[in-house]
Amino acid sequence: MTGEGRVIGFWRGAVRVDALDALDRGFAYGDGLFETMRAHAGTLPWWPRHRSRLLAGARRLGIPLPPEAALDAALAAALATAPDGVIKLILTRGVGGRGYAPTPDIEPSVFVIASPAPPVVDDALDVDVLALRLGAQPALAGMKHLNRLEQVLGAREAGERGLHDGLMADAEGYLTCSTRANLFARLDGRWITPPLDRAGVAGVARGLLLEAWSPRGGLHVQPLPLEVLPRVEALLLSNAVRGILPVGRCGARALDPRPMGFVEARAALAASHPAFRES
Repeated sequence: MTGEGRVIGFWRGAVRVDALDALDRGFAYGDGLFETMRAHAGTLPWWPRHRSRLLAGARRLGIPLPPEAALDAALAAALATAPDGVIKLILTRGVGGRGYAPTPDIEPSVFVIASPAPPVVDDALDVDVLALRLGAQPALAGMKHLNRLEQVLGAREAGERGLHDGLMADAEGYLTCSTRANLFARLDGRWITPPLDRAGVAGVARGLLLEAWSPRGGLHVQPLPLEVLPRVEALLLSNAVRGILPVGRCGARALDPRPMGFVEARAALAASHPAFRES
């Protein structure tokens, strides 16, 4: 498989259909959720974690849960195409009429896309704080919903500034994440990751690190205001496709891309997902 990705199929309820309906609420309003998963040898080692987040988000949004048969069929078809690639599963509220209010009793839609695995890049990232600020919305915080315009605009800004990625703060000046990853900062000898109760996505890799990574000084969930950034000793990013991403520069400051705790963080992910095991 070559290129950016291949659409594998569409399901409405438990029935496979030929194409995306233009009246689907995911297409029209971003009314849905998605999971992006790293495959390995025809399996999805973190599927239980992704599934849990997907179903929790569906309950919060009031989206009917899709039939297990549809999810199983979609994932099996994608893994047959990209057994060591990246699988994107999209769940929407389904096909509805005009207007924001959902039509009662519509069936959810499931779409699946398979892409090649990203190239292994071990170079340290060059990042900086973006001018764009995240809006605070506790009702959506933590979910991987389809409304991603903040990340689109943030990624565009990062690209225009020649950055590998951009750090995103909320309107009150608290760092939350990067455009595509969760954030970990070493400050005063302790690793910190920001809370995600106002904005951001509760990443699967982040969740695993909170359970399995025990760096010296501990790993703490606490606010990270912008004013402490000049004192930060190191930064790491994480997501479920690329694992742990080292950061070598933040703005004008050079940072240690292999800080204390880096090796242990990578080992924590590799212990549960073979795709992240270093050769």
